[in-house]
Amino acid sequence: MKGIILTSHGTYASGVYQTVKMIAGEFPNIKIVEFHEGDKLEDLDQRLIDAYKALAYKDVVVITDLAGGTPFNRSVMSLADKGNVAFLSGANFAMVYQALSSEIEDLSEFVEDVLETGKSSITKFDMGEDDEESLGEGI
Repeated sequence: MKGIILTSHGTYASGVYQTVKMIAGEFPNIKIVEFHEGDKLEDLDQRLIDAYKALAYKDVVVITDLAGGTPFNRSVMSLADKGNVAFLSGANFAMVYQALSSEIEDLSEFVEDVLETGKSSITKFDMGEDDEESLGEGI
């Protein structure tokens, strides 16, 4: 199991994790770090470092909402020197759930699995005549 730091602009990170908890329950291996309007960059850096320190796992994976955005950039600047941290962007439900629940030990394999899960969860649905009955109530 890996430690996960889920970071984003606004409340996106906590919203995604709330959805994960609603469907799959709580996970002990996650810390949420959000960047809100008016936050100081130094404070964000410290919250990222504190989250890293609080996760007592061999490897930590930072998942952000947007590559090149402030949470992503500050995560890399604050944690890249740790050596056991990987940085991913484009957070969606599937990749966050996969990251939280995966038992893959090797960090490179773990990252590839999480990325593939996130990518494969993006689909387009075309409604056919017989599809309306099969939609049901959801999860």
